[in-house]
Amino acid sequence: MCGLAGYIGQGNESVLHAMSNTLQHRGPDAHGIWYDDIAGLVHTRLSIQDLSDAGAQPMDSNDVHLVFNGEIYNAPELQKMLVEAGYSFRGHSDTEVILNGYLHWGERVISRLSGMFAIALWDAREQCMLLARDRVGIKPLFYSEYDGGLVFGSEIKAMLQHPDIVKAVHMPAIDAYLALGYVPNPTTIFEGVSVLPPAHILKWGKGVVSLERYWQISEENCVQGSESELVDALDERLNHAVSSHLLADVDIGAFLSGGVDSSLVCAIAAKHMDVPLQTFTIGFEGGGDERAWAEQVAKHIRSEHQSHIAGFDLVEKLPELLKHLEQPLFDNSILPTYLVSQVASQKVKVVLAGDGGDEPFLGYEWTRRALNLPRILPNISYAGWKWAYRTGKIGLLQRGLFDMSHDEDARYLRRMTTSQDFRYDLYTDDYRASIHYEPIDILRDSLALQTDESRFAHTDLSWYLPEDVLFKVDRMSMAHSLEVRVPLLDHQLLEWEMALPLKMRFRDGHGKYLLRKVAARYLPAEILKPRKQGFTIPMGQWLRGELGAWAKTLFLSQEFKERGIFEPNKVLSLLQMHQSGKYELGHRIWSLIVLELWFREWIDG
Repeated sequence: MCGLAGYIGQGNESVLHAMSNTLQHRGPDAHGIWYDDIAGLVHTRLSIQDLSDAGAQPMDSNDVHLVFNGEIYNAPELQKMLVEAGYSFRGHSDTEVILNGYLHWGERVISRLSGMFAIALWDAREQCMLLARDRVGIKPLFYSEYDGGLVFGSEIKAMLQHPDIVKAVHMPAIDAYLALGYVPNPTTIFEGVSVLPPAHILKWGKGVVSLERYWQISEENCVQGSESELVDALDERLNHAVSSHLLADVDIGAFLSGGVDSSLVCAIAAKHMDVPLQTFTIGFEGGGDERAWAEQVAKHIRSEHQSHIAGFDLVEKLPELLKHLEQPLFDNSILPTYLVSQVASQKVKVVLAGDGGDEPFLGYEWTRRALNLPRILPNISYAGWKWAYRTGKIGLLQRGLFDMSHDEDARYLRRMTTSQDFRYDLYTDDYRASIHYEPIDILRDSLALQTDESRFAHTDLSWYLPEDVLFKVDRMSMAHSLEVRVPLLDHQLLEWEMALPLKMRFRDGHGKYLLRKVAARYLPAEILKPRKQGFTIPMGQWLRGELGAWAKTLFLSQEFKERGIFEPNKVLSLLQMHQSGKYELGHRIWSLIVLELWFREWIDG
């Protein structure tokens, strides 16, 4: 796990050193640069595999120069194939496997890699730069074109060190953020800076940039078998994925929330380790505290467990978090993810996490609600947006009537997005008039690509997972130089799961059907019961107390008003509605807090 950056075109050694300085948190163990009169590469290293200088980057051979961020879990198998083909190796790093693999297979080596990765490779023979990102978007990679050149990096702050990259706000991204909770690829909140989408290769040659998708999930071949056979098969595949993710020359721990996904990953990992697994969890004062569940699992699998509890004072770290996030993200679990990463980094360099179980197995609440509720009424539409946030029986009734009078897609979108009515009610006339597209159409279009219930799983995998979950985990963990691995997102495992019959993934109104069958072999029965899971925060409660008073000062400030985006009185009315207890607007208010602090951190300075 590392940081990388570089350029094609104008640049020099001082630019590369400036890039390196901004990426030290991603790779504190070593750093290196390479450049010639056309291209430059920089790398900061968090040493995980082959701790010797044989794993140092940038790495070169035969006029090919490579920097790489991630882990390749099938590197030993690929190295064996390459040795048999006549290639020699100085060490046993996966970086050298990628380099020799490129010399042997060309860019087709990318589709042979199993793991998480962001890659930048300059082929001086062809005068071509190749950028590649892993299949589901575990590792980040950004780029920007300028005057026939290219600048790229693991983080945007590194790119901003290049003199031709100007820091400016991409204003449409603000509406997209408020609609979706994140800024969707390929755009970012910075004008002219793009995200390389997951499962894509970018090639630059002679000033021309092209993008190509190299992988996508297909459901053409449906997995068949009896339930018992499929349980055995999933068990075997989970063990292969988790054990492969234990490849390291340093100690490995795991995040343990007490939910099914993280508990199962921890249990399987513990089974394959010769020493006790170190596990870490976080709870919150006033709610979101699942430490008791995590401790029960830790005792069951005999891990060395550490649990911590946090309070409202964690919000004071938000400016620091936004330095690392670089883009606004409304998901308030950035706070516990940051803290649990800080705790874990004091003991280990690598942790496993349970992310990736909900998406293929339709485990999220919004998917369950979309699939479970019948449509038995003609279309009922409400004026405005307040009905969607009203507490008490009236609010429940209105939302229930909406769900029973709309189709599955409408129910899913109601829970996954912030309505246009809500957003436009807050905007100034000028900002509202500047908006020319509806961000929610991204999800609508994604749903329209599929015809069965798996469209929700595909949409979660395409958008919510990389843009929210994986983005958050990468930034909050790398803030503490901690590598997070997600074995449930092993691409071969994911392909197999998505080819399962729906009834093996979602049954009797609940997701994770087959996954829970496997988990029953490893975990106490109490852990398997459907319930709220994860590192969660009592945000609504905090905003009715001290956090609400602090938010009010932000929304009353001159800076907030002069941005020209929101009508301050409308935003203050949201806070008053929430604090009255008649409406639950905690997430919406939090998203506005994050955006304002992002402006102060990144634009106001």
